[in-house]
Amino acid sequence: MPNPAIAPFLNEMRKELAQTAEDFARWIAVLASPTAGAAATFDALEAYSGQVERIGQTAELIGMPGLNAWCQHLITALPGVMMLEGEPHARACQHLMGWQAIVDTYLTEPGDFDAALGLAEYLSSPDGAQPLGPEVSLGLVQALTTPPDVPEELTAELSAAAAPTTVTLEDVSLQLREDADLDVFNAFMDEAPTKSNEFSQLTGLIASGRATQEDLREAKRIAHSFKGSANIVGIRGIAALGHHTEDILEYFENSEATPPRAVATSLMAAADCMAQMVAFLQGDEEAPDNSFAVLSEVVAWANKIKSGEIADVADDDVLSAAEVGAIASATSTTIATTTVSNAQPEVVAPLNTVADTAQPKEADATLRVAVKTVDELFRLVGEMNAKIAQLETRVKSANGRAKTLLTQNLIVQQRVLDIEKLVLLRGMSLTKADAHGQADPDFDPLELDRYNELHGAARALVETTADAREFANGLEAEVAQLSSDVTAQNTINREMQFQVIATRLLPVSSLANRLTRNIRQTCQQTGKQAELKIVGGDILIDGDVLAQLADPLLHILRNAVDHGIEMPDVRRAANKSQVGAILLEFIRQGSSILVRIKDDGKGLDYARIREKAVDRGLIEADAELNQNDLARLTLLPGFSTRDAVSEISGRGVGMDVVVSRLTQLKGTVDLHSEVGDGCEVLLRLQASLVTQQSLLVDAAGQIFAIPIHHIVEALPGEFGECHFDHGQFSYTHREQKFAINELAPITGFPTAPLTLGRAQMMPKVLVRTATGTIAILVDRIVVTRELTIKTMGKFLPRVHGVSGVALTGDGAVVPLLNIPELLNKPIAISAAAAEMAAAARKKARRILVVDDSLSVRKSLVQLLEDAAYEVKTASDGLEAVRALKGFDPHVICTDLEMPNMNGLELTEHLRLRPETQHLPIIMISSRSMDKHRDQAARAGVDFYVTKPYTDGDLLRQINEALQKNTGMAQAA
Repeated sequence: MPNPAIAPFLNEMRKELAQTAEDFARWIAVLASPTAGAAATFDALEAYSGQVERIGQTAELIGMPGLNAWCQHLITALPGVMMLEGEPHARACQHLMGWQAIVDTYLTEPGDFDAALGLAEYLSSPDGAQPLGPEVSLGLVQALTTPPDVPEELTAELSAAAAPTTVTLEDVSLQLREDADLDVFNAFMDEAPTKSNEFSQLTGLIASGRATQEDLREAKRIAHSFKGSANIVGIRGIAALGHHTEDILEYFENSEATPPRAVATSLMAAADCMAQMVAFLQGDEEAPDNSFAVLSEVVAWANKIKSGEIADVADDDVLSAAEVGAIASATSTTIATTTVSNAQPEVVAPLNTVADTAQPKEADATLRVAVKTVDELFRLVGEMNAKIAQLETRVKSANGRAKTLLTQNLIVQQRVLDIEKLVLLRGMSLTKADAHGQADPDFDPLELDRYNELHGAARALVETTADAREFANGLEAEVAQLSSDVTAQNTINREMQFQVIATRLLPVSSLANRLTRNIRQTCQQTGKQAELKIVGGDILIDGDVLAQLADPLLHILRNAVDHGIEMPDVRRAANKSQVGAILLEFIRQGSSILVRIKDDGKGLDYARIREKAVDRGLIEADAELNQNDLARLTLLPGFSTRDAVSEISGRGVGMDVVVSRLTQLKGTVDLHSEVGDGCEVLLRLQASLVTQQSLLVDAAGQIFAIPIHHIVEALPGEFGECHFDHGQFSYTHREQKFAINELAPITGFPTAPLTLGRAQMMPKVLVRTATGTIAILVDRIVVTRELTIKTMGKFLPRVHGVSGVALTGDGAVVPLLNIPELLNKPIAISAAAAEMAAAARKKARRILVVDDSLSVRKSLVQLLEDAAYEVKTASDGLEAVRALKGFDPHVICTDLEMPNMNGLELTEHLRLRPETQHLPIIMISSRSMDKHRDQAARAGVDFYVTKPYTDGDLLRQINEALQKNTGMAQAA
């Protein structure tokens, strides 16, 4: 047996032989050609000899002098070929084409007698130009059968390079080195999120088989960058993962081979793990609990590359648990507990969160700010908006009053002038009349004191009035300037509001890794294959909105795989690709967001939905419902077409979760499906919870706000035509017919009976609802305005059809209406819907997580909530006992080592209580020794899971525990 250390060199020599086979054939063709010139023949002979000599030198270097001697004999015989003519020359040239296969066989087992004899017989063949004699052949066989003798210095170097790599827990540590430069670390963190997204995109391309050599090179470059940068700051987990993924990518880049599916899946898992590591360092997610397993699997492939075994991996091969475990060192936590699924991995399409042609740019400096501080900034900006709106109203009022005052001053001035004229005229006519009424010519009216006083008062009044007019003009100018200043302040405030809102905005691509992991886990649980494509990943949404949108998206995507996408064989039979396609598209429409989730599965089973609805008493058997009405039934709490409970279905959690969350987001949910052509879910919501672009309307003297994302169009009264048929009003516009509802009655305000004439003259607002677009009649369309929305306080937490309130400048309270909710009348014709909802709440699966580590609790909560479980947490056994007083779980997941009351003590306590003695308990611990398992079993633990574990394994254990709980309940 040859030294294993030289195996890479032997494989490289075999690879070199295969790659130069065409060169040897070309050179021999020149040597055999009778028309080749002397120069061409000499060049071919020299090239042929040079290549054989390099093979011999390499053999000598690694301690195989026998093969080098054989190469020298072949080189010596080559000139003799040129001395032959005719048929002997042709046979000799043909003979020169056969030695490469013999040498390849010898390199697979250097020193093997049969292979050595084959090489000696080749040079002794009469077809050669200079056959070897028996004695030389015997000596050559002896040299070839001598085992390779590798020089000591090369042995050490080869052994170090070829030795299988092992993995320890320190290799996945995310602890920052104590002497790390924080500026360097911050620079690393500035670029790491973008690079991890790019790496996820590229590994998605590799997994889908669409990667080019340029993609492989770019992925290798990013892995190399992670390795170098992480090593500088001492983050060993990222550095190790980057290093070994780089080794794998470099091999396939150099070999120009397509990575087998299993290798590509491991690379994609490494990318997911890398992204979660980066998110953990950012403080956005918990540290990945499967990093040890992922790194071990990646290292196993790297070891196969070192040993040359990677070439024998078939496209559908996967690593066994034993192969992965073989490279893990003996630590307190062993990889042996991690199983690697043998199911075909699903293919996840690359995400378009980073444009392929995007050029790198210098990252902006960042500053960490507490969420509480940002929330306070939002509150202050909202208060400032309200105050500025009030100030604008007051300034407008003051401006109006100033103009009124100026007008009144002009009127007063005119009246004073009139008085002055009367006084002057009357004064001039005052004379001393005689008894016959004749004026006295000797009497001067200016001599009368009474005339002087009246004239002086009139003149003073005129002057005072003129002064008042000047003051009024000055006041008007000041108010106009104040109005201009308030407008400028409003512009500055709006810009500040946009900047403050920007602190909360996140790209929807930040959910990409979590969504793709959800698809991957669901595919593994169902045995299906699905491809997720995200469009519009660069759209920015309020962080709170995005966080609340995560659960609905996870639920819809999980449903798309579980209920929509068919099994691969079924899809093939239906002439579909065995890999299902799921599109997640984000579209910005003004201040609102449209989210479109479309799959190419089988679509909604309307017959099954009707059957279930009739069985549960939701509808009558002869009820006439269209497809839209049947689709809306799936939005009722607890409605499911599945009869049995599985890992992801039948747990009493349906699309009502999506409807409930979208209602909180002031959004709507629409369903569209065609049998055999998939299902489409449309979510409409506001991009921000703080501000809402709204249309203000007047109905019965009350101002209401309608969010823009609910509105299709707003029209004045004279547009379109109203009709009254069969006791119902309708509205026709652009050849489309809409049902009519008047806003005042549905909001509880009294109004006159609606007539056809009044309906025709009233403005219409076309609003989207669950049943389609309808026309809402209002008394007046006021204005479109961006409103700062406030809640109605803890004493009025929920009002049907009202999403919040806003304050206008004059202090009036404007309700923000949710028109679809106001008009929503569920199809549930009987009281069975309420009973079904109550049954669904009882059917929902509840899990209590007990662990003293906050990070572990958070990661488990996210995993279980993503899987649609209701979760409550406790930090130790005592807190868990208190939690059981108000929480009735179906399963308990507990740690072993905890303060106050550990997992064993908690289990023993629960087994002594009649109400919990049969409650399934899963113990999750890093203690993997048999004695710990025995202690847990004696205490009453049902399932024992050692860390690290995969999410799929834990979910399967939980499902098994739930089935055990259900079986016990039925037996009782």
